Amino acid sequence: MKRFFTLLIACVALSMTASAQLKFVDATELGIHGHTQKTDKSPYYRFDHTPYEGFSKGIINHSKCPSGLYVVFKTNSSQISASWENAPKRMGDNMTGISQHGLDLYIKKDGKWRFAAVGRVSTLPENNKRTKSLIKNLAEGEKECLLYLPGWCQLTKLEIGVDEEATIEGIPSPFRHKVIVHGSSITHGASASRPAMNYPALMSRNLGIDFINFGFSGQCKMQPQFLEFLKTCEADAFVFDAFSNPSEKQIKERLNNFVEELVKAHPGKPLIFIQSPIDQDSDFDTKKYAARMSLTKTAAKMMKVLSKKHKDVYFLAVPNVLGTDSTIDNSHPTDLGFDRFLKAYQPKIARILKKYGIK
Repeated sequence: MKRFFTLLIACVALSMTASAQLKFVDATELGIHGHTQKTDKSPYYRFDHTPYEGFSKGIINHSKCPSGLYVVFKTNSSQISASWENAPKRMGDNMTGISQHGLDLYIKKDGKWRFAAVGRVSTLPENNKRTKSLIKNLAEGEKECLLYLPGWCQLTKLEIGVDEEATIEGIPSPFRHKVIVHGSSITHGASASRPAMNYPALMSRNLGIDFINFGFSGQCKMQPQFLEFLKTCEADAFVFDAFSNPSEKQIKERLNNFVEELVKAHPGKPLIFIQSPIDQDSDFDTKKYAARMSLTKTAAKMMKVLSKKHKDVYFLAVPNVLGTDSTIDNSHPTDLGFDRFLKAYQPKIARILKKYGIK
């Protein structure tokens, strides 16, 4: 028994020593990237909704989530840890805890961003203060790191831990230009396994272009408030997943004005609209299939007219883009679904952007 307690005390002492060897730096000192516009409300808010009256509670909640935001830094540390606090939020039934509450770390290797580690969420969401080791035993020398923030809950604090004697320094975003991607839960990132596996983040790493995630799960309906905000955004291009959330009636009432106003606000900038995937349960739900096909045809018909009228407006449509086996709930892609989505749309988007010198 005496030997057991001696070993226990030694283990505790070792753990305390290891902890003491870390220093933590506030992520805001390193720099937070990926905003549509910076706001003084919080460095982890995606935009400030307050000047625009009439936003729903869902939109306001999503605006406070750091979906698509990231930190870039360099360090010569042998290990990387993180300490972060989320506002309490229940787990979604169609996504992982890592995607909703966790962190996603990439490290550059041979000139490419390689997945390295995650900040796991192994406790109930009510226990919202977490300190986790992300990765240990890193090779000597300086590493460039890219840390994506949680996708679906409010972040109130984030610190990054490195060896006590190591250097850590924020560096500029590695991505060129600024392309705002506005859309539904698919753009937001449901149901990717990790925060960095949504298609805007994937395209950023693949193309070296900063695709800003402005997805709002269930809430992207071309509302006048979103239109007014997007008109004020400085960006080189815009991509819209605009037809997943609105009803057919809303598309008929809002689409023309939405496009016309954005063309006026951003002359000469490409506005790229994407056809939304058809829900996979439509193969069997005949009523849902008929409604979705009618909506899709209406959107395509209207976009055909608008893209002919405006030289900088584009409409991309890929039938059956997700296949039949790549969603978690018949609507939201798994990582396989996002890979299919990416392979279908990334080359088309890249070709359009290249025409405008965005490459």
